[in-house]
Amino acid sequence: MTLGMILKTLFEFALIVGTLWAVLHEDKFAAAEARFFARLRRRKFKVVKGGSQYSVRPLRDR
Repeated sequence: MTLGMILKTLFEFALIVGTLWAVLHEDKFAAAEARFFARLRRRKFKVVKGGSQYSVRPLRDR
């Protein structure tokens, strides 16, 4: 076996185990998913001080 095949097999095994865990523990998986997306949304916006009020502005202008 080559190193590439070993890494691919380990990745596939981890993917199958993760999928089975997510099916068996759907509530915990959904909560972790919600926390992950909330963290992404928080990173997208940055709180900046503007005058006497705080405002929320995107980090990047698209």
